[in-house]
Amino acid sequence: MSISLKQLEKAIKKSYCRESYHYKFLWDDKSLSDSAGHCRVVSLIVNDYFGGDILYSNVKGNPKWDHYWNRLDNGKEVDFTMDQFPKNVKFVKFKIISRKDVLSSKRTQKGYRILKKRLFKIL
Repeated sequence: MSISLKQLEKAIKKSYCRESYHYKFLWDDKSLSDSAGHCRVVSLIVNDYFGGDILYSNVKGNPKWDHYWNRLDNGKEVDFTMDQFPKNVKFVKFKIISRKDVLSSKRTQKGYRILKKRLFKIL
């Protein structure tokens, strides 16, 4: 199936649910965007469809908060979950992280399976 980045982003946004969040309590905070807590699983989905690298960084000034996004083979960076952060957020220097490392958490594995299944139904 051929799909554009825009189509994938739209379908992902329709697929979010409490069970696919990395931190379930975020879903209950209605002041946050629906993408909050989804960056790990979304980066895996984008990687499934478009390849490239998964990037990882901590939020500058708050090392407990991290973020994942993608860099495609053509060099374009794709971040469908950036809207979970304030506009002025800064990240420390990013690094490339392997799928295996992103999937090292059972919570991420479960969220990824759930989001992927919900996404498949939409696509």
